[in-house]
Amino acid sequence: MKKLLVVLVAVLGFGSVSKADILIEPYLGYEMGKTTDPDGKLTGSQLGLRLAYKTPVMLWVGADYTAGVSGEVDPDSGSKETAKRSTLSGVVGIDFPILLRAWVGVGLTNELKVDNAGTFKGKNVKLGVGFTGLPFVSLNLEYVKDTWDKMDSNSLLTDAQNESYVFSVSLPLEF
Repeated sequence: MKKLLVVLVAVLGFGSVSKADILIEPYLGYEMGKTTDPDGKLTGSQLGLRLAYKTPVMLWVGADYTAGVSGEVDPDSGSKETAKRSTLSGVVGIDFPILLRAWVGVGLTNELKVDNAGTFKGKNVKLGVGFTGLPFVSLNLEYVKDTWDKMDSNSLLTDAQNESYVFSVSLPLEF
C-alpha cells in the first residue's frame, strides 16, 4: 500500500509540469504630469516595451523600457520646450485571475532631454494597474514619480521632480 501511495504522489507531483513563460509587451501611452522646480507641466506620447519572465504563480519579473516619442515641457513662466524621455526600469508584477494586473517599477536609468534646458538625469518609481478584459490588449494606468538630481552630468539641481499619470494600451504576448 505504501508503494502505491509513493507511486501515486510521484505521478501526480511530476505529471503536471508547470511551465513558465516569457512576457513581451509592447505599449503605446500618453503621459500627463506636473513638474516642480521649475513649476510646469510635462506631456507627451510614449512607446515602450516590457520584457519579463513569467512564473507559474502569476508573478512576473523583468525590465521596462520607455522612450518618449514626442513631448513638451510647459513651465508656468516661459515658453514651451520639446522634451524626450528615456527610462529603463526593473519591474515586478502580478496577473490577478480577475482581469486585473498590477506592477511596480524602479528606474535604473531615467533621462529627460529638454531642448533649451539640457538633459535631466535621476531616479523614478512607477506603480501600474492594467485591465485585461479585452481580447489581446490591456488598458493600463501608471503613476510615475521622477526625481532628477543631475543636469547635463555636471551640476546638482535643487529639487526637480515630476509626478505623472500615463494612460497606455499594451499587447501582452506570452511565449
